[in-house]
Amino acid sequence: MHLTKRCSAALLALLAALIGCNTGVERDQYAPPVQRKPMMGPDTSRLKHFIAMNDPDAEQHLLRDVRALEANFYRWAGQRPLMRFVVSTTRHLKFAVDFTINSATFKSTGPFHIRYFVNGRELANELYSEPGEKHFEKDVPQDWLVKGGDTVVSMELDKVYTAEDGVKLGITLVRAGFKD
Repeated sequence: MHLTKRCSAALLALLAALIGCNTGVERDQYAPPVQRKPMMGPDTSRLKHFIAMNDPDAEQHLLRDVRALEANFYRWAGQRPLMRFVVSTTRHLKFAVDFTINSATFKSTGPFHIRYFVNGRELANELYSEPGEKHFEKDVPQDWLVKGGDTVVSMELDKVYTAEDGVKLGITLVRAGFKD
């Protein structure tokens, strides 16, 4: 009986030693997983500080209420256009926009105000009392801007023309953004 207990104990010890030993069979080896940047939404690497509406990258800047390019030059904006830009500095910048107030739509709306916002803060409230080509430009406080990140600009028109198909037309944008 002693012998069988000793044989069983020796057999168990041998079995335990074999389990822990390299048996000559190599385990599968895998390369570390590929490292990727987390998805943060659309690619913003091509965003600029200033954009013409006919620039190939313009679509990336237009977030809301700006229609397709027309005449390879301008885009109709509705009542609340929203755009984004990336600035490399926050010092001594002005927001500037070139647009046109269409004389046919102006006959319906008459004079109207445009409020300009940068990152949610009101920059200006301007009255436009006649149609034609317009240029707006104003200094932006440094602490309103985001260096290297999205700087969001919105414009709010208090009156727009409503076409027969229900589309709201405000102004035609030509270019917009930040300049020093």
